[in-house]
Amino acid sequence: MTPNSDETPTPQAVAAKPSLKERFKTLMADYGRLAIWVYFTIFFGCWAGIAVAIHLGFQFEGAGGTTGTVLGAYAATKVTQPLRILATLGLTPPLERVLRAVPKLHRFLTGHTS
Repeated sequence: MTPNSDETPTPQAVAAKPSLKERFKTLMADYGRLAIWVYFTIFFGCWAGIAVAIHLGFQFEGAGGTTGTVLGAYAATKVTQPLRILATLGLTPPLERVLRAVPKLHRFLTGHTS
């Protein structure tokens, strides 16, 4: 017997997608130090890139002005936080698999001896 198209699934039947915060916590539990390295590499790269852009004359809405280049870049970088978290979620697992080919680097970034 097939269900009618007008029937809606019960809340128990539909698995809720974990929030970004929950997925990030799971990533931290699974990948630990490597996830931190990836997140902060993206963070500081973004901050430096935006600072250079402001210094070269690019105007961000609400950033820069009297706050100066570094604080303006930090404010603009904070706006990118959801994208940076998504990038960390997407890049960390494949990066960990690639790093296994370089045992010393893998050990340094993950803290694992395997």
